[in-house]
Amino acid sequence: MSDMRNVNNWHWVNKDCRPWATKYFTQKLVNLSVSKNNTTVTITSLDECTGDVDLNQRKGKLLAIYDVALKLSWKANLPNGSTLFGYISVPEVAYDTDVDDYVFIIHVNQNDEHDIKKLIRTELTPLLRAKFAKFTDDLIENYSTDLYADSSIPHTPELVQRKKPVALPPVTKKVEEKMRTTTVEHSFEFSGASARGIYEALLDPARASVWTQGKPKVSKRMGSEFEFFDGNVHGVLLQAIPGKSIMQTWRLKAWPKDGATVNVVQLGVPVGQEEIIKRNWVGYYWTAIKENYHRFQHLPVQQDPLLGSFDINYLLYAGIAFAIILIALTAYLVAPSLKF
Repeated sequence: MSDMRNVNNWHWVNKDCRPWATKYFTQKLVNLSVSKNNTTVTITSLDECTGDVDLNQRKGKLLAIYDVALKLSWKANLPNGSTLFGYISVPEVAYDTDVDDYVFIIHVNQNDEHDIKKLIRTELTPLLRAKFAKFTDDLIENYSTDLYADSSIPHTPELVQRKKPVALPPVTKKVEEKMRTTTVEHSFEFSGASARGIYEALLDPARASVWTQGKPKVSKRMGSEFEFFDGNVHGVLLQAIPGKSIMQTWRLKAWPKDGATVNVVQLGVPVGQEEIIKRNWVGYYWTAIKENYHRFQHLPVQQDPLLGSFDINYLLYAGIAFAIILIALTAYLVAPSLKF
C-alpha cells in the first residue's frame, strides 16, 4: 500500500548516513596491510571521519552526496624488529572525486630512515583508492531501502551522481599553458590558538617544519621566497603585519608562470579548481597547523624585521655607527682645533 505522505515516492526524502559511513570505513580499512622486502605496514585504526554523508530520494531516483575527511593510524614492522608509527590524512573522500584524484598526506612519528612513506604511497594507497571506489555502491545497496515510503515501487532505484564540471588534475600533470583564473575565498576557525600563533606557524621555519612534516623554506623578511611540501607550494612574501595579516604570492609547481596571490582572498586559481584549492588549504595548511599547534606554540617568537628586508640587528649596528659619527661631528664642531 502506498504511503499517503509520499505517494509514488514523489517527495524529497533525505537520510543522514554518517554513523553508517564511520562503521563502514572502520570495517573496510582497519587491518588493511601490505608487505614488501620484509616490511609490513598495517592500518590500525580509523581516528577521524568528519563531514557529511547523505542519501536523497525523489521520484524513485537516488542521489548519494558525501564529502568526508579521514585520519587513519598505521604501524610498520621493520626487518630489524623495530616498529614505526604514523597516520594518513585523506582531506576528501567525496561523491564526485575520481579515484586517481584522492590526496594522501602521510605522517611518520619517528625518523623515516627506511622510507616508509614511499612504501605506503606505492603499495598501500592503491588499496585505499580501491576501497573508496566501492563506497557509493555499497552505500546504496546496504542503506537505501527505508527511503522508499511507497512499498508498491520496486526497490531497484536509479542512482544519479552529480559531477563537477572540471576535475582536479594530479599535481604531476601540467595545467594548460593558457588558463583562465578565478578567485578563492575561505576562512578557518582555530580554537585555543591566537592570531599571533597562526602568524608564527606560517612564517617561522621551526613551527612550519612541525605541521608540514618536512623541511620548509620560509622567512619573515619581505621579498623572501618560501617553499612548502618539497617545493610543490612556493611564492614570495610581499607583506606581513605580526599577528594581523600576511600577503604573499602563492602557486603550485604545476601551474603556468602566471601565478596566484594570497591575502585571505586567493587570486589566480584555475577555473574549476576552486573547491579543491579550498580543501587543500584546509587539509594541508590549517588542519595540519591545528593538529600540531600544541607542539610549537611555546617556541620562542622570532624577532620581526623592520623596514622590509632590514633585520633588526642590522638596524642596531647602523644606529651605533650613526651615533659614533654624530658624536665625532659634534666634537669637531665644538672644538674646531681638534684634528682628525
